[in-house]
Amino acid sequence: ISGYTLTVQASDNGSPPKLNTTTVNIDVSDVNDNPPVFSKGNYSVIIQENKPIGFSVLQLVVTDKDSSHNGPPFLFTILTGNEEGTFQITQQGVLTTSAALNRKVRDHYLLHVKVADNGKPPLSSLTYIDIRVIEESIYSPAILPLEIFITAFGEEYSGGVIGKIHATDQDIYDTLTYSLDRKMESLFSVSSTGGKLIAHKRLDVGQYLLNVTVTDGKFTTAADITVHIRQITQDILNHSIAIRFANLSPEEFIGDYWRNFQRALRNILGVRRNDIQIVSLQPSDPSSNLDVLLNIEKSGSSHHPTRILLHKINSSVPDLEEILGVRVIDVFHKLCAGLDCPLKFCEEKVTVDENIMSTHSTARLSFVTPRHHRTAVCLC
Repeated sequence: ISGYTLTVQASDNGSPPKLNTTTVNIDVSDVNDNPPVFSKGNYSVIIQENKPIGFSVLQLVVTDKDSSHNGPPFLFTILTGNEEGTFQITQQGVLTTSAALNRKVRDHYLLHVKVADNGKPPLSSLTYIDIRVIEESIYSPAILPLEIFITAFGEEYSGGVIGKIHATDQDIYDTLTYSLDRKMESLFSVSSTGGKLIAHKRLDVGQYLLNVTVTDGKFTTAADITVHIRQITQDILNHSIAIRFANLSPEEFIGDYWRNFQRALRNILGVRRNDIQIVSLQPSDPSSNLDVLLNIEKSGSSHHPTRILLHKINSSVPDLEEILGVRVIDVFHKLCAGLDCPLKFCEEKVTVDENIMSTHSTARLSFVTPRHHRTAVCLC
């Protein structure tokens, strides 16, 4: 408790008694009885040689339980291990290089560091910083091109996470940093450390070409990211075909099966590969299964007769299963099971919910699709 406020009353022995009150404020001043404490007892750092002088090696974080006048500003001192003056610590606790590092000259430093608070007398704590100097980068990072397909019900996509850029580096200690062409920053952004790609709100239907770079601090590599935003309408949904796969996740389907599935359907249906488009991907019931909602176009953006497509696909299910190596549970256009009406008098309604968008991403492909719902009613 840093302070007390007391109300004191004095009264005499008269009849009636007279009295008066006063206020007594008591401030409890802080004594410097807590030393500053490092966030870690010891630190280990790996740094590549030939970094520029002034390179930031480590940020030391220090806390002090005393009040502010007995805490910061802190005084950092390197007690031992820095006889050659290779490092220095700013009063903000940043350890930086003050000389060039050469692993052939010295590849290991053990700094004994002291931090003192601003109290009188000051209190202090100690820590060790173990620094190992390794070879500088010799490999450029590798980045995979990514193609992204977004399903929009309407003329715009509302925005969100649309995929993740995958990059690797054979230098195991390299830290990769991602960036996006500045000309596209009003429409898209990428997280600098994780490569997560985000589309901002109000994107028109169409195709976008993004140039993404990744750097390890020495080498920089670029790759193209193609983003397709496709519009679906109720008419497309009315002519869509659903295929249910057994024991398959959306990511497995995209990464391992989609291209082969596209080619197989192209041969079965006699259409172009790009005429076969995913409208929606979602786990079915049970959740280990997968529902894929497809739109199959003809030249001129019209539709093939759905009845003919269904017949061709259903007749080729054994071939599809052999090609893909996965079981096809069902191919359906009308969900009339359990309804007490003839199939020809069953009407199915397919709708999508744009408020529930799912991003399924692999290293080379990403699909952003809305959740779809299928309901059936009797017309008779």
